[in-house]
Amino acid sequence: MTGKKGQIMGRKATNEIKDEPGEPMTARSKMGEAVVSELEVKGIENLTPTEKKHLLLQLSRDKVKDSSAGPWEIVDVFRENWRTIKATLAQPVEIDVRDVGRDALFRVSLDITQLERELETQELK
Repeated sequence: MTGKKGQIMGRKATNEIKDEPGEPMTARSKMGEAVVSELEVKGIENLTPTEKKHLLLQLSRDKVKDSSAGPWEIVDVFRENWRTIKATLAQPVEIDVRDVGRDALFRVSLDITQLERELETQELK
């Protein structure tokens, strides 16, 4: 049973991604009210839309934990070949990110599934 949009029995069911044409992509974590926009991440234009979504969600979760987080700068991106991860075919992506607000460097690891890449390809057509 659902209540308000995105809520099931009083709690949010999913993270929120807003990706309107002509507008910067934003992400809101289901863990709190922190919102992160792609405008806060220098170098994000070099990521695919799926990678952007995953990274923004991770950064919004980090911002919930520490409100001083951000803005960020992508230092490097490492993409691996497809391999089986948790019984699905996935492409691991690791992104080195500098948190300018906290003067810290960290690595975000993403497992982009084959299905996500196929959907992404269909969206671009």
